[in-house]
Amino acid sequence: MSEEIYTSVLDDIKSRTSWETRQGLWYQMRTDGLARKAKPWGRAADMHFPLIDTTINKLKPSFFQQSMGLDVLATFVPMRQQLSAFTATAEQWFSYKLHEKSNYSTEVMSWIDYMLTSGRGIIKIFWNPDKKQVEFQSVDPMHLIVPPWTKDLEGADRITQVIPMSMDAYKRAGIYATSEEVMKKLRGGKVEDTGISSEYLNKREIREGLTHSEDKDQIIVWEVYTQDDEGKWTVQTFSPQAPEVKLRDDMEVPFDHGKPPFVGCEYEITDGGWYSPRGVCEMLAPFEAALCKLWNEKLDSATLFNQPMFRSERDLPNSINLRMKPGQILPFGIAPVTMPQPPLDFDKEIVRTQSIAEGRVTVPDYGINQVMNTRDRRTATEIESINAQSAQSMDLRLRLFRQALGKMFRQAYELLIQYDKKSLQFRFLEDSLNVDPVALHDDYQIEPRGGMDMVSRQMLLNKAVQRKMLLGQSPWIDQVELDKSILELEDPSLIARLVRDPQNKVQDEVEDEQRTIPALLLGQNVAVKQYENLQGRIQVLMGFIEQSRATGQPISPQGQQAVLARLGGLISALEVVDANTARALRKDVQKYLETTGIIANQEEAQMPQVPVDAAIPQPEAAPEPPVQPQEAVA
Repeated sequence: MSEEIYTSVLDDIKSRTSWETRQGLWYQMRTDGLARKAKPWGRAADMHFPLIDTTINKLKPSFFQQSMGLDVLATFVPMRQQLSAFTATAEQWFSYKLHEKSNYSTEVMSWIDYMLTSGRGIIKIFWNPDKKQVEFQSVDPMHLIVPPWTKDLEGADRITQVIPMSMDAYKRAGIYATSEEVMKKLRGGKVEDTGISSEYLNKREIREGLTHSEDKDQIIVWEVYTQDDEGKWTVQTFSPQAPEVKLRDDMEVPFDHGKPPFVGCEYEITDGGWYSPRGVCEMLAPFEAALCKLWNEKLDSATLFNQPMFRSERDLPNSINLRMKPGQILPFGIAPVTMPQPPLDFDKEIVRTQSIAEGRVTVPDYGINQVMNTRDRRTATEIESINAQSAQSMDLRLRLFRQALGKMFRQAYELLIQYDKKSLQFRFLEDSLNVDPVALHDDYQIEPRGGMDMVSRQMLLNKAVQRKMLLGQSPWIDQVELDKSILELEDPSLIARLVRDPQNKVQDEVEDEQRTIPALLLGQNVAVKQYENLQGRIQVLMGFIEQSRATGQPISPQGQQAVLARLGGLISALEVVDANTARALRKDVQKYLETTGIIANQEEAQMPQVPVDAAIPQPEAAPEPPVQPQEAVA
């Protein structure tokens, strides 16, 4: 490790000291709250109003739904139109790899939590050669260090990831130097000199109830990413506990996309600096402090009401030992001190403050307002209007998150193309599928599924039900697809089990008729049943006859008779259902068979069905080998 880079990273750490201090404060406010600075008496209330933690938990589902989508995580838009037919399977394959073959779901939740808490979330995307899968790692913002002038990671001069690990984990990794000499130098370094804020770490350990010794078994690894003048990124690995020791050979970022394996997302954009975004903690800290004050003063007021102070008109011996209890007879001249009424309604002020606070992060809460302030009930129109405004503001924050999601999906997809392109089999819903290799190309624009409507699956379901009620009787709407739009939101697997698609039934009958051909070629007579798609079945047989004639494929006489008998039986069955269509179709079939020489010319009146003794001509030069079913099908 060069002295220059080591010194530069230390400078990066020092430049963000104030930021680290604030992060420690926000962490404490969210988890434990801040203690009351001045109590009016020793046992006065000291409660923590959990505004920040509650708000973060309210916001999480909105972002999580954005990241998880429904069943398909992202939309693939092909840049070449001729490849558009493959996009659906590519989307499904990609979603399967992230849902089933990675730790995406758990790490993205942590990523969102860091973003809401600190204002900045970072996720690392890399290929795990041992597990042969894409992996994700949500990085604590305290553990990613950049120069103070950085605006985005791709344009950073350097990126340092701080990786704390135990001695055993360091050895198990199998990628670092582990000689006896190296291990002696790494053992026992001070944590505060490694890029981890000791103040933040201490608060975290106190909250979690952890204590440990001098971290003799802890190693801190720095992965420092730097880029040259051509934009190529190089990784240097060492420990600040022993910066002169190279833990791993320097190497270029091994991924074809050529970018550092990190994607950041911010809760807001202000001046564009890396450390500029505020999280929910910073935005709501003054409001939480005010709510804690209001709440504690309300509790203090209740205490004074239940346990009032008394005054005496004369001196009483041992008055300090006097304790009030129900039914007690007080000495003459003792009376309770009348306390003035509070100048405000605590409950109303708490609700008002909370509403303003949550409005800052676009999470208004109308339920409490309506319960606590019955005189100020809002109309449905007012609530709808306020909800619309809130949705617009929320949509702006979700758009920022969607941009980060798109970058993350792009990196993950390119890693899959680089390392896992030959793994074509996958599962989607209840089906086992294979993706065409042609579908796995780089010419996709990848966009996360959903917009503001993705905030709630229930919201989408309600809209789909309303759409069904509005359009359920319209003759211009595909009712099957309308029903599918509801089922896919409730449970996509229900579509295959419940929906009887007329188009699918037609195709099923066509496929069923095709399965009869091998038996017919063996001379077996297949009985005609009550079919719904008689014309489709007739077309299947006529297509087979035409294909056999065009290719000159030999068919045994028994097969010829069975095929034509089946054809005649289907036409006769159609005549019962639709006589006019059957008669016209019989004429066309008769004419075709006569024109091609398959049957001799006959009077139409003598043909209730196509004669079974007709023959399909054979090629003159072709010998007649034994007929096999698989050979008979064109």
